[in-house]
Amino acid sequence: MADTRAKPAGIARDIANKLAGKRNPEAEQQALQWLFQVLGEVAPVGPSFEDVLRDGTILCRAINVLKPGSVKRISTTGGAFKLMENHTAFQQAAQAYGLPKEDVYQTVDLWEKKNIPQAAQTVFALGRTAQKNKFDGPVLGPKEAEKQVREWTEEQLKAGQGVIGLQAGYNKGATQSGMNIGNPRHIVD
Repeated sequence: MADTRAKPAGIARDIANKLAGKRNPEAEQQALQWLFQVLGEVAPVGPSFEDVLRDGTILCRAINVLKPGSVKRISTTGGAFKLMENHTAFQQAAQAYGLPKEDVYQTVDLWEKKNIPQAAQTVFALGRTAQKNKFDGPVLGPKEAEKQVREWTEEQLKAGQGVIGLQAGYNKGATQSGMNIGNPRHIVD
């Protein structure tokens, strides 16, 4: 499918170049490998990350493995809007699975190939969420940090009240008095 849209110019070109600079082919390949391992299939060799995931069927099938029945209907044929519904279904299912909304790509990011790094980040976030939800399968990325509850004694809390942090503006008597930067302002009548 040839891209017949005009090439971006001005600030749109700058944004497109910045996003293209954020792409990480190794991370994209890891994300694809993980998705196909979850599905129990072999990842295709050749097509790019965005071409494999463009119609959303792989993502929907993967979330159905992680949480069976998450996506009721996966469209494999039809027009653009029918296939874009796969992305919406995946996004809703992923959020229901526990993926934070901030980590979910927008449909146009992948469908129109606008922000591929965000789509890759979504797959990595899905891998972290799968670990958190005790998925017994392949692992992608580091384990998400867990909450650490700190217990302080009354004595430790009282000792901390007498300490003035540097954020409060106290720096062992140092001040800016006597500082003269540049010429003084001359006021002439």
